[in-house]
Amino acid sequence: MFPELRFSESEIRRMIDSATPEAVLNSLAKEKRNYFDLLNLISPAAMECLPQMREVSRKCRLRYYGKTVTIYAPLYISNSCVNGCKYCDFNIRHKYERKSLTLDEIRQEADAILAMGIDSLLIVAGEDPVRMSVDYLCEVGRMLKEKFSYLSLEIAPQEEEGYRRLFEAGYEGLTLFQETYNQELYKELHPVGPKRVYDFRVWSQLRAGRAGMRNLGMAFLLGLDEWRMEAASLAAHAIYLQKHCFESKVQFAFPRITATEGGFQPAHPVDDADLELMMLAFRIVFPECGMTISTRENPEFRDRMVQLCADNMSAGSRVTPGGYAVLADEVGQFTLNDSRSVEEVEAAIRRNGQEVVRKYWDRAL
Repeated sequence: MFPELRFSESEIRRMIDSATPEAVLNSLAKEKRNYFDLLNLISPAAMECLPQMREVSRKCRLRYYGKTVTIYAPLYISNSCVNGCKYCDFNIRHKYERKSLTLDEIRQEADAILAMGIDSLLIVAGEDPVRMSVDYLCEVGRMLKEKFSYLSLEIAPQEEEGYRRLFEAGYEGLTLFQETYNQELYKELHPVGPKRVYDFRVWSQLRAGRAGMRNLGMAFLLGLDEWRMEAASLAAHAIYLQKHCFESKVQFAFPRITATEGGFQPAHPVDDADLELMMLAFRIVFPECGMTISTRENPEFRDRMVQLCADNMSAGSRVTPGGYAVLADEVGQFTLNDSRSVEEVEAAIRRNGQEVVRKYWDRAL
């Protein structure tokens, strides 16, 4: 569980399991909701109230995000990694040729993404402190900030000073998956590498917020442990960040494990109904927070979720270093289930009566 959560796992489980449909409807009827309302809304009893939850979530989304959907693209600049995560194809024990892009190759990739009409970029790299040092990432940021209005990062956790340097180099957001909040399971799934240190990872967003990052993306990896317990920790973590990093915006993602070359099978697979319930619950309880729907999901599900709760989605994604222009064949981090082009994603958004936003924001001062 999230370390600052004041309730034990058994107490959280009891609150979730004891929720009734009446309690769920009471939570939905509130103007402002709290942590205990979230526990009601992710409970098994909430499944009986799914139509009502969809309507409340849709209204919350409209209130804070209107009919807009922001699109972005991930740019993988390295699949080199020193960790042994059992569920990831970047695992150091998997034997294949690794690729770390040069600045010139990153420039080629960036130009290809710009040509697709994308102006918001997520830089992704395997956790390799030598090849993907703060110095190198700062070089990348300074170069790309001349091309894109918004840059964010999904990289190895850094010290606060490292995040401060990256912010000054042009990155304004951070995305980091805790993978699982279950500390014993976390150790089991991360047998080797610096990622094995749970505490350093779980406080990454706090350090990034203190360093100035404006957007703090957070998630757990669905399928590793029971999703309701993980969701309870994610919500507690978000509330903690809202209190201690109040100048930053919290953004949620809900990535499910997809097929990998290593053949990892999740112990607790999450179906579409459970995923929808969880996303609706988080939109209702955290109406002002951002929410991303992953390309791990199929097109129909993604299109429906951006109408009901999510406000942010990638388009035209490639999850291999060099996948846009350099044309490398390296292993991707996960399997894409939505391979539509930017034009196809935008067309689907407009068909649903929504508007496409291609840039996250511009730095005015």
